[in-house]
Amino acid sequence: MSTLKSKTGAIKAKAKCFFWNGINRFGILCQGVRVGRGLQTCGRIRIRNRGNMEIGDRVTVNSSIMSNPLGGNSCTILVATEGAKIQIGNGSGLSNVAVFSRERVTIGEDVFIGAGVYIYDNDFHAVPFEERVRHEAPACEPITICDGAFIGAHSIILKGVTVGKHSVIGAGSVVTKSVPDGEIWAGNPAKPIKKLEETE
Repeated sequence: MSTLKSKTGAIKAKAKCFFWNGINRFGILCQGVRVGRGLQTCGRIRIRNRGNMEIGDRVTVNSSIMSNPLGGNSCTILVATEGAKIQIGNGSGLSNVAVFSRERVTIGEDVFIGAGVYIYDNDFHAVPFEERVRHEAPACEPITICDGAFIGAHSIILKGVTVGKHSVIGAGSVVTKSVPDGEIWAGNPAKPIKKLEETE
């Protein structure tokens, strides 16, 4: 029988289970996911966890056309393979986001991640042809999105990237290099646009 702690603690399941939050629900296929207090959801979340996954306090997940139409008819997907880790910090918000970790994806506190963003800490397949056809393990490097960052809709964050504190990634960007604190980057590949003027 599956067990579920809705406010805090571990979610443990051997099969698919459903967590209800008001009129909303999300389906989970996972084991050992830790969820903080005050999780707010709208729509479906699909989780596959064979590693370590932690969702902090007061996290908001919009995962439906009604809650954020920019994401289209999709849902939020979180995947951690064996030995991998996904950590989402307190007060962060995600909309129709896909996170796939083979090593580590760390999302800090008060991070906003726009609709349809993809975050991948690996290449999924080896790049050299001979390695690819032998199904050798792909390259992996951790991703860190620091506190207060904002990732614009439909962006892609690739392996090895750190997005600095309070930095902003423009919509539709492909981020292949680390972004310093307090800067706006945009484009494919993303490049610096300007520095932000921080206010007290």
